[in-house]
Amino acid sequence: MALTCGVNSAPIPVASHESQANDWRPIPVYLFRQSGFAPSGDTVVSVAPLQSVVAVHGAGGVVGEGGLASAIGGAVVFRNDVSGACYIGVWDARNASRFRSDLRPRMEIILLRHAPDARLIFWGAAKERPLRN
Repeated sequence: MALTCGVNSAPIPVASHESQANDWRPIPVYLFRQSGFAPSGDTVVSVAPLQSVVAVHGAGGVVGEGGLASAIGGAVVFRNDVSGACYIGVWDARNASRFRSDLRPRMEIILLRHAPDARLIFWGAAKERPLRN
């Protein structure tokens, strides 16, 4: 089953260490700064394609961000309105580092230091940061 963020979205293949060699493609993980998350502005944000994050943290929530929000204490959702591509991730430098560290053992990632071609849909945080296992 392919997860989608909208009607027009196409599934994104998830590259894991268990993938066959001919299917191997690193997963794009975006690292960028954006205002609106903290009073100081310019907050570090890191997002990856929805299916890749769900493969690591599980689904739940409105579009599949629930597993990530439970693991890290919050989640951010970006969506490309034309393609329907959905990206979920976290904000704050510490959370962004933990987010990428959680993905690396499960799949090969490529770090892109710019925002995806998508707009912010919503974000939410838990009242307390969960303890790391």
